[in-house]
Amino acid sequence: MLKRLPDFHDVVSVYAVIASMLFAWSLLLFLWYLPSLLYFMTPGDVIAVFSYAMASSFFESLASLLFLLILCFSLPPNYLRNEFVARGTSITLCVIGLIMIYFRINNINIADILFSWLGAGLALVAITVSLLLTKVHQFRRILISLSDRLTIFLYILIPLSLFSLLVIIIRNII
Repeated sequence: MLKRLPDFHDVVSVYAVIASMLFAWSLLLFLWYLPSLLYFMTPGDVIAVFSYAMASSFFESLASLLFLLILCFSLPPNYLRNEFVARGTSITLCVIGLIMIYFRINNINIADILFSWLGAGLALVAITVSLLLTKVHQFRRILISLSDRLTIFLYILIPLSLFSLLVIIIRNII
């Protein structure tokens, strides 16, 4: 059964793309609201808000990776497992990128996107684009190179996530 899953290095490469996108989005939103938060919050409260944002990004990235792994497990190996880095990266870029663009344009809740007609359209577009673009050798090389280069950010993002979870646990216990 484990043979249906991709290699661990491939999973880490795709997770790096997912985590980089989601953490960057959360950090951007946090920095956007930071000046207004400083007017009515103490520094400890600002650190708590930052910790909640980073912890939620951590769990969102794990959920996105779990979705890709379930998809990889359920599909035949030729569709996703054999080309997991290239196709997983392209699916991630399409789905998360389109959600970010749609959220930025319309400024609505993410649940409204996922449970509307757009959710099915995003999935269809992402799968189609990933299957078509990974056939192009140059684009496939670019996707693999991007995912390998983003792996270095995991050395920052994973300890940041663990620190954020620690702050949340300490804050809720005390």
